[in-house]
Amino acid sequence: MIFVQPAYRQLGVLTVLAILLDGLDGQALSFALPAIAAEWGAEKSAFGFVFMAGLIGMAAGTIVLGYVGDRFGRHIALGISVVLFGLFTGLCAMAGSVNEILLLRFIAGLGMGGALPNAAALMSETIAPRWRAVAVTATILCIPLGGMLGGILASWVLPAFGWRPLFIGCGLASILLGALLFLQKHQAVAAPEAMEISALPALGFGQTLALVLGKDARRDTLAIWISYFWSLMAVYLSLNWLPSLLVGAGFGLGDASIGAALFNCGGIVGALLGALLIRTFGSRAVLVTMALCGAVTSVLLAAFPPNPDAFLLSVSLIAVLGISSAGIQSILFAVAAQLYTVETRSTAIGVALGFGRTGAMISAVAGGVLIGWQTGGFFVTTALLMALLAASLMILRRHIERHRAPA
Repeated sequence: MIFVQPAYRQLGVLTVLAILLDGLDGQALSFALPAIAAEWGAEKSAFGFVFMAGLIGMAAGTIVLGYVGDRFGRHIALGISVVLFGLFTGLCAMAGSVNEILLLRFIAGLGMGGALPNAAALMSETIAPRWRAVAVTATILCIPLGGMLGGILASWVLPAFGWRPLFIGCGLASILLGALLFLQKHQAVAAPEAMEISALPALGFGQTLALVLGKDARRDTLAIWISYFWSLMAVYLSLNWLPSLLVGAGFGLGDASIGAALFNCGGIVGALLGALLIRTFGSRAVLVTMALCGAVTSVLLAAFPPNPDAFLLSVSLIAVLGISSAGIQSILFAVAAQLYTVETRSTAIGVALGFGRTGAMISAVAGGVLIGWQTGGFFVTTALLMALLAASLMILRRHIERHRAPA
């Protein structure tokens, strides 16, 4: 049995769909940006602050709504998160200026950031121990999967209907799912056999931080924070700037999109494969090996920069980079979830992810500088980030063990 109780299956499905829509809504602006900029006569570079505002919102949301999950229950916090990012993604359809969409994306970012720690905690608590790392990782992987589905949706909606219906459709789907999450809570109260995960003992935010930064937990807490920092910086550097880098190297827009898509696909494959290997080898050996593989792949890309005349080699190396770097980022949620007690888990994951998102914010600025250099400089930077990530993972003491107790 994968779930601890059969009644958790519906909640598990809703949790997975919530993160799928998180990825879809999170990528909506990227897909719509060319059409928005053309309609408003705005420079695309002006939207850099919009992306930054979304990341700041995510960082705040991971901490605030992670604490809400610990204080009032995971269902409530996840439902609030989904409705929040759905409502304000939908309202982007009414925006008429860069400043308006900046504010809307900041508020939507609060919900997007809050969904992740609560979903990771929910899956960690409802899945049988032997499948926990796989389930948590697969759930988080719904973010890039949602982004990929968003690309397919946008390729149809944008040419036929324009950018505003894209935001409306994404927003309505999320609001509907948020309502279902709240109904799940109500049904659990009305039907005790549903085995609701009730609200946990209330700890103050300061009490929670005192626990996760206490003498026994301090080293692992700081190590997981730093690991998130390097991981998110490396991943967002590639996600945000890889298409522009490839176009600058002579790739057509279509081929550059294929390269970026393969990076995302590599992340999905890497996370699932890594999660399965963890059951046999434990997370320390698997994650450190993946990080070092990412560093070596980056060095190869620096030595042999992407070239449209060597398309297959270039995109293959990019896919391998995705397997190692983006794959690790997803698995970190499973590692973080097992570090903390139930009472502090959502807040602890939220704070770690919020700290990591500062790395993503730095990459938004640094990437604009790096793509102005030669291509090799970009990948030397990713190699350094992956090496630092490997070191952080080695400092972490409490990894997922190679053997799990029978479910």
